Amino acid sequence: MNKLVFIENGRGITDSLIVAETFIKNHGDVLRDMRNLGCSDEFRLSNFAESSYSNQQGRQMPKVDMTRDGFTNLLMGYTGKEAGQFKEDYIKAFNVLEQSLLQQMQPQLTTMEMVPFLANQAVQKEKEDAQRDQELKALKSGFETITDKLTAVPDAAKVVDLINEYSRWTRMGHNKIYNRIYDTMKDQHGINVLERVQRERDKINAERIKSNGRSYAESTLKKMVNGIDVMVRMGVLDKFHSILVGMLAKAKSERIFN
Repeated sequence: MNKLVFIENGRGITDSLIVAETFIKNHGDVLRDMRNLGCSDEFRLSNFAESSYSNQQGRQMPKVDMTRDGFTNLLMGYTGKEAGQFKEDYIKAFNVLEQSLLQQMQPQLTTMEMVPFLANQAVQKEKEDAQRDQELKALKSGFETITDKLTAVPDAAKVVDLINEYSRWTRMGHNKIYNRIYDTMKDQHGINVLERVQRERDKINAERIKSNGRSYAESTLKKMVNGIDVMVRMGVLDKFHSILVGMLAKAKSERIFN
């Protein structure tokens, strides 16, 4: 039972690997369940911590350490007779470990020693609270940055930069990225960017043939008329940009938590 929890920084902790093994779940599913808890940023920062372990091949793989409160939040979604028994075992393990910590602490501290000990605990808590506040501010700042990107009117250069960033995060080719967003724009807004691009290229090419009897090379037409410029003229670059920012945020989240 005691192997279910361990001591870290003076409190009982368990982790996603132990939970997966105990509840007979895939570790990736446990990490997914954590991502889908819907808890506040403050609760997540206080009760969940990203960590890592070495797999059988010696590679560093992600896991998540969690406090008793974090585990309690997670286990609410686990049901069934066996799950109920596992929950009881965990609760007993946390209780035993906490009692053990109290018993170890009390004999070691005299009355004179208790004052500086409590003062040190207060200072430590103040530091932890300050660090948590900084992390929350960073999260808020990141959210505001994403919001600014979604609401501000983008320019072509910024959109291209985001395409490059999304490609780096996902290893996806640029053409595939553009086509995926074009498909989304067509589904969500009824805007067919590719059709408009082709019409403009056909028009330019027809004028070229009419003037000297020769058509442009395909590569030349692509340089003369591209999707970004067409969307600027159509006034829909903001919609392309919003979809792209959402895709990038999702890609980053999946890379961080998976």
